[in-house]
Amino acid sequence: MKEIAINRLPVLTYRYLKTNDTKILFSAPQVSAAADFSDKTYVTVGAEFPENFEGASSETLAAALAGEKYTITIPSGMQAKLTIEIKLENQHADYAGAYHFLLQKGAKLELVWKLSGTEAAQGSYLASYYELEDAAELKISKLQADLAEATLYDQRFFKLGKAAKADVASAELGGKQVIVHSRGALNGDEAALTERTVYTGTGKQHLDLFYHIDHWGKKTVSLIDGKGALAGEAKKIFRSTLDFHRGCAGSEGEEGDYAIQLSPKAKNISLPLLLCTEDNVAGNHASSAGQVSEEDVYYLMSRGFSWEEARRIIVESLMRPIVDSLETSLQEETLEEIRRKLDAKGE
Repeated sequence: MKEIAINRLPVLTYRYLKTNDTKILFSAPQVSAAADFSDKTYVTVGAEFPENFEGASSETLAAALAGEKYTITIPSGMQAKLTIEIKLENQHADYAGAYHFLLQKGAKLELVWKLSGTEAAQGSYLASYYELEDAAELKISKLQADLAEATLYDQRFFKLGKAAKADVASAELGGKQVIVHSRGALNGDEAALTERTVYTGTGKQHLDLFYHIDHWGKKTVSLIDGKGALAGEAKKIFRSTLDFHRGCAGSEGEEGDYAIQLSPKAKNISLPLLLCTEDNVAGNHASSAGQVSEEDVYYLMSRGFSWEEARRIIVESLMRPIVDSLETSLQEETLEEIRRKLDAKGE
């Protein structure tokens, strides 16, 4: 193992704050598990990645690129659905893979990622390059749960053409250490990228979430939305950036992170950042972290709910809009996992 730095901020702040990046211990995976595709109609072996795909770090990206490589091409005007499932268990405790998704002009893809496994799971190293040509549409739903001792890397990059749209909804519920690094380039006019993430941290889980969207085209739209709960001694750091470049006139962006802290030992850091070199744009950022409202708990208890039930209802109400945006087959499983973790009281 060696120490590396991941998820470095695009604009650095004071070093003593210790938020410019995160230092972790890194080891390469054994690459023993294999991905399972629901349909291989559009899947070919091999993938090419752009030079500006950064990943959480050069080391974590190289680990993903050393594994399986696939290209998924959705032809112009076609509509497709695809589920990719990765199971980490027993003799197949590690995974590494790199995926290039090419949606040609006017193509549509509904993609589901599902990552699961047992306590034997050690690590998953993913890199996904999503290339959307003009008017292409992509909807991604992701669920990862359990994997109590695993380190999970999800590195992705979006390149959107004119009027292309990508909508991502993720449920980051498992893993001992969860590292997400997502970048988006809205190159074409009227392109739109939405990143929604729901998370729970319990025990000594560590979540390191990074999102960065560059506005290049005119009238582009972005949203980064994180919602979750932290209990036990869990720690989460949320770095998000909206960068409005000169020439993206008429563009709009919004970013926010909203966390409920269920334990005094849980630690939350939120860093929403706005960068801008264009005058005619609208950008908003926000973050909040706090305990469950005693008034809300009292109101629900006065209606016959127990303290535990009232707390769960309040936390679920925060997360539910993102859960409902997941693909239908994942919604109930996601809610059950959230409830299981909340009922464990953070232990």
